[in-house]
Amino acid sequence: MSNKVEIKGNKIKVFEDFQSNDKINILMILLIINFSTDKRTLSIPLKKIAFILDAVKKNIPLSKISTQLSIPWSISSRLRKNIILAHEKKYVILKDSSGSFGVGLDKDGESVVKEVEQNNLIPEIRNEIMKMCKAVNSKELKKQILIW
Repeated sequence: MSNKVEIKGNKIKVFEDFQSNDKINILMILLIINFSTDKRTLSIPLKKIAFILDAVKKNIPLSKISTQLSIPWSISSRLRKNIILAHEKKYVILKDSSGSFGVGLDKDGESVVKEVEQNNLIPEIRNEIMKMCKAVNSKELKKQILIW
């Protein structure tokens, strides 16, 4: 079981294909929402989803989070597409309260996350997302300049 997996071929192309997979991106978004919400907060701002998703994909270490929060950054249009796909599949609920747009988990989204955790799927990405969700504060994100 301790044998390393060897990727043959163009490693960059394999990684890009993984990142461009809509199903994996939607799953990552569901995990971000799950780890960022609790009984008090039922939805999280789109900025937080965008920042954490970008940070996980770029493999930014936790020690450089504050640096990344202080500079403007941009997100591809894939995030909007994936949020809409997740909403269409009834995984997420889009919420608008007093001019603040947020995203929360729907019942189907909760069951997908529960199944991923029970079967211990993508453990490295799950752990990275969990760490990022705890490290990124919503107050810090309000100061962040997000370029869409």
